[in-house]
Amino acid sequence: SAYHIAQALKAFDGRAGVTVSEMAQMEFRFVSALSHSEHGIPNLERQIAESPLLYMQVMALLWKRTDDGHDPPQWQILDPERSRDIAFAMHQVLEQMSRIPGTNANGEIVTGSLTAWLEEVRKLAAQYGRSEITDQCLGQLLAKAPHENAQSWPCTPVCEAMESIASPSIATGFVTGVRNSRGVHWRGEGGSQERELASKYRSWSQKLAFEYPYVARVLEEIAGSYDHEAKWQDSEDRVSKRLRH
Repeated sequence: SAYHIAQALKAFDGRAGVTVSEMAQMEFRFVSALSHSEHGIPNLERQIAESPLLYMQVMALLWKRTDDGHDPPQWQILDPERSRDIAFAMHQVLEQMSRIPGTNANGEIVTGSLTAWLEEVRKLAAQYGRSEITDQCLGQLLAKAPHENAQSWPCTPVCEAMESIASPSIATGFVTGVRNSRGVHWRGEGGSQERELASKYRSWSQKLAFEYPYVARVLEEIAGSYDHEAKWQDSEDRVSKRLRH
């Protein structure tokens, strides 16, 4: 079961004679079972967060090139069934990955390290014909940034990195990542929940507007999307009430 797989990997983690690379390989093998588990994929995501080339390989196994170039032979899987299985696993990896690149041993995100990692990934993405989709995936990853405090989000290193790149596709991915992170939720009356979310993101946007205008615009776009959804939910609620009477 998924529970026992997670417990087994937890017991192996850090044990003498078991390397980080071996743990990462086992986490990849059981990535579907580890979704939402207590163990997760800490070794695998650490390896990816430290290696732009490994992240690019994930992109290559998920998405086709948009140019006429060729990938390295070791990235090519000729068997269609195995290719689908690997792509599904890679998608699971991206969904579960929450470690922000540039995070040091103390759990702090170092701005220079994060920015350098992003720039190298984007350079590789251009080289291997996957710039736009890679930027969108990077945006979704950055949307998992931690808070510095309750009054501001995302944290300063992520703001610095995003502002220095200011990619429209990263913005698209960031908005998607935020929206997807909401997950399953109970519906309230009308669009009240969405208005609260719009207010929260707009407040963060206003706090960042002077120092990080690009990030502020992205947060305002998120707020606007929740404003729109709130109006739609209000309309749906009114229709539902009329039908009941």
